[in-house]
Amino acid sequence: MYIGFISSLKQLPFVRIIIPFIAGITIQLFLPLNFSFFLPSVIFLILILILTEVSFKGHKQYNYRFFSGIILHLLILISGAKVVSINTPETFKYFDEKHTYIGVITEPVSEKDNSYKTYVRLEYISLNDTIIKLNNNLIIYFEKSEQIKQLSYGDEIIFNTVINEINSLKNPYEFNYKQFMYRKGFIGQAYIKNSKFEKLKSKQGNLIFETAYNAGNFVESIYKTYQIKNQEAAVLQALTIGNKDDIDEAVKQSYVSSGAMHILAVSGLHVGIIYVLLNFFFRFLDRLKTNRFSYGKIIKAIILVTLLWAFAFISGLSPSVRRAALMFSFVIIGRAMNNKVNIYNSIAASAFILLLINPMLITEVGFQLSYAAVISIVYFQPIIVNLIIVKNKFLYYFWSLTAVSIAAQIGTAPFSLFYFHIFPWYFILTNIIVIPAAAIIIYASFVLILFSFAPVLPEIVAGFLNFTLKSLNYSVNFIEHLPFSSSQNISFNFLDLFFSAFIIIFSGFFIAFKTKKTIFHILLLLFFWIGFSTFNKVQNIKQQQLVIYNIKDNSAINIIGDENYLIANHSQITNEIIKYGPLNYWMNLNKTDYIPIEISDTSYKCGIFEKINNFLILNDKTLLIINNENQLNFKSENKLFIDIIILTDNVPVKIEAISDLFITDLMIFDSSNKKFVVNRWENECEQLNQTYYTVYKNGAFQTDL
Repeated sequence: MYIGFISSLKQLPFVRIIIPFIAGITIQLFLPLNFSFFLPSVIFLILILILTEVSFKGHKQYNYRFFSGIILHLLILISGAKVVSINTPETFKYFDEKHTYIGVITEPVSEKDNSYKTYVRLEYISLNDTIIKLNNNLIIYFEKSEQIKQLSYGDEIIFNTVINEINSLKNPYEFNYKQFMYRKGFIGQAYIKNSKFEKLKSKQGNLIFETAYNAGNFVESIYKTYQIKNQEAAVLQALTIGNKDDIDEAVKQSYVSSGAMHILAVSGLHVGIIYVLLNFFFRFLDRLKTNRFSYGKIIKAIILVTLLWAFAFISGLSPSVRRAALMFSFVIIGRAMNNKVNIYNSIAASAFILLLINPMLITEVGFQLSYAAVISIVYFQPIIVNLIIVKNKFLYYFWSLTAVSIAAQIGTAPFSLFYFHIFPWYFILTNIIVIPAAAIIIYASFVLILFSFAPVLPEIVAGFLNFTLKSLNYSVNFIEHLPFSSSQNISFNFLDLFFSAFIIIFSGFFIAFKTKKTIFHILLLLFFWIGFSTFNKVQNIKQQQLVIYNIKDNSAINIIGDENYLIANHSQITNEIIKYGPLNYWMNLNKTDYIPIEISDTSYKCGIFEKINNFLILNDKTLLIINNENQLNFKSENKLFIDIIILTDNVPVKIEAISDLFITDLMIFDSSNKKFVVNRWENECEQLNQTYYTVYKNGAFQTDL
């Protein structure tokens, strides 16, 4: 089956390599292999491969070639897993202890609301008068002061602090920030007071990155010189140097809801815009050739690759722009050497090199979206363009741009829905506006930078940039406020991602090969997708659960049944808290609407539970919320049995006083309590052999009702 596809793969060596390589990376990330057997297994597989080739080489009916292929793919798979093992951060043993460290700043310092943030590569620790070498990356927060502004990339500092593990709230289906940063190489975080650090040396970082950061700072200073301010400056910095720190949340939300957020992250789109301009500008070099050799294409390739990486430098060499520059470099070099180079092989080659250097990239949303978009555009855009014949050049330009937008959306939609749970319905209109606008802004900013020393011209270009940026922001805001501009909080889980992605892949196969079996497989995938989705929805409808979320300084008790109830102090529960707390779980259950109930409400009754003051009756379970010491001001000859007792709001009570009145299977200390209060309660529980659960340490508490 798909003989044409298989024969095509034989011409795409990097595509054939990247598939088992990614499989090996994925296996090692989620089902880690024990690499004590790595070398013996590799030697064994190589020996089997050699023996197979020697034994059957020249055989008339060499039907064992598939066996050699399996061994080669296994070797590549194991290599992918091993690369992950090599790139896993070293174990750090000194959490929650105060020590003196020496480290190098590896990222420009950025200002936050209450601190300054940067990254540090730990080099040494002073331990009992002994200096021990380290190799760990750390997130650092500095106390706010003017002296922090003097710190820059490559500065070596000595500091005294306590290093903590990165916080993870462990709410169900919540983004795991701790795991995300660990896969980027960061083992912990620390807060440093002004009196607890000192700068030792400068220029201890990578010269290439230092040059890139300095170039970005230089560009930013030019924007300030020519009075590009406010959100226009913030968007311009995002478009050209990858700095999104100054963009207001309202502006970001407009770009997200309208489907234009991708232009605010310097990536393949921006590098592609530069490539199109440069390729057009230097096209005359294609004519330089001898009878047998087109040396003009080689010269053009060298110029294009050099200028693309120059843009990457100016934009700060962010991972996304490095990824895009490498991808286009492969395409440029391939086309210069051979007009018939396969672009899929070039894309696969760039992905292979990036993953070989840093296999953890496979888990990053930007990496997944970039390659999904590029592959989808390359494959589907020509097909979409040919659906409608447009003879007018001006209309053809807009139709071609529309086709790019549709093609990119086909490839990225499953990932966008899975990670962001939002779909912008006017994405075609948005991209028709923002992609040309982004191109104009990038080209104009280059003119401003190149001629910043000249008279008159920079002021004219800066004025034009200000006007274009204001128009762009206005357009995006206008589209956001159109009726039904986007669908948000869409329930879309991993199974949905899996089935939708494979349906798109098989649809591509059908377009290419026109086989009836492909239609059958698409229908089969749809059948299983609908079946699994229906089963999950039925299970979710039947589900009855109690969840106590880990939301700092807040009580949030969720009762899930036919309806979704949230018991909390709702004057403190903002939309932001809902978004980063229970919302992901609710989307997974397809129950994003909730009924708010105040903790202070004296009575509430519905099908699944009844609330009487601070008592909750849930089916056959009873719960008591203790948030006031006066609740214990009574006497009883017999102790009352309560299944679960929840202590909130740092209530000044002792566990012994509670035990005198109640017998309980479990005491829960929710995240509205201070750590020192919880520590005291934990000690008291241990003395009384009372079972307890601490939400801020263990994450959200879940139990079926």
